[in-house]
Amino acid sequence: MAACKAEELRKMSKFEEILKSPITKKDVWVLFVCLPYFITLAYLLFGPRYLDEMHVFIYATLTVSAVWVISWRLHILAGHYMRVAMQGVQQTTYRLLVSVSIYIALTGVIACALFYGFYATGFLGYQFDLGNFIAAMLCGLLINLVATSFYEGLYIFERWRDTMLEAENLKLEAEKLKKANLQSQLDGLKSQVNPHFLFNSLNSLSALIHKDPDKAELFLDELSKVYRYLLRTNEQELTTLSAEIKFVHSYFHLLKTRYAEGIALDIQIDNSYEEHLLPPLTLQMLLENAVKHNVILKEEPLIISIKTDENDNLIVSNSLHKKRLVVQSNKVGLANISTKYRLLNQPDIIISNSDNTFTVIIPLINNLK
Repeated sequence: MAACKAEELRKMSKFEEILKSPITKKDVWVLFVCLPYFITLAYLLFGPRYLDEMHVFIYATLTVSAVWVISWRLHILAGHYMRVAMQGVQQTTYRLLVSVSIYIALTGVIACALFYGFYATGFLGYQFDLGNFIAAMLCGLLINLVATSFYEGLYIFERWRDTMLEAENLKLEAEKLKKANLQSQLDGLKSQVNPHFLFNSLNSLSALIHKDPDKAELFLDELSKVYRYLLRTNEQELTTLSAEIKFVHSYFHLLKTRYAEGIALDIQIDNSYEEHLLPPLTLQMLLENAVKHNVILKEEPLIISIKTDENDNLIVSNSLHKKRLVVQSNKVGLANISTKYRLLNQPDIIISNSDNTFTVIIPLINNLK
């Protein structure tokens, strides 16, 4: 019952849409171009009296013109319905046949009603003439064929033009995405082979070699894991969350060695999300971003949190202890992540900033879908 009512409402909505269809310039042109046919129809109705008697000429012309406007509007509504119901260019022949049939039927009904109405009422002394009636019907057939061909030709041309414009827009969009992809890869490469990070890591390693060889060996092992991951994921579009978290542990070990008690990492990942996907090095960029823009002190440690929520999101946040000297940033890291998600046709990341916390919400991609 509810489904039937919904279908009825949908049909009513469709009907209202057709009734409200806008009148275009070509519709107005047809109104005036086809008007001579109905003037001819007035002559066929009354014969020589139409031109000889002024009152017949005026009243017959006004009546026939009013009927033509009604007929014209009905034809416009029928044509609009046909173009809505059968939009495809491949349906052109079928739409043309159905349209002509409907137009001829409309014209026939209106002409019959006009002739019969004048005959039944004796309007202006009208006398029925079969020959004139047949001539009027043939003229109606001809004018409908001409008008339908005109409309259909314009409709096909407009659809072709729209198709060409859409193809051109798609081509431009593809070029834009291609450039964005290349720029994204370049930015990703810049982030991966960060000379400052490598320089600082080597300095930390150099200091550890003399102070604590065991820690130096562990540091070197984690550093090799970091660069092995960087090289392995260079050509990958996506990686699993579990692989990214393993990488983060190695990457954070290098940061922890350098900053000691000044930095802390809290990871709370639900096991059900381990096989979900995300662009590789997403977390590395966010951690690097947090270290770059904040003061790192033992008294006020930089706390970085990575957790999942029930909406298939990965939430990465860090406490804010902004440096007094503002670090110049072109936001390459965040823009890089956002671009990758757009290229993958995925929802964009969400960035929020409060007085004491900076948060980035990253949609996880379900590998099983």
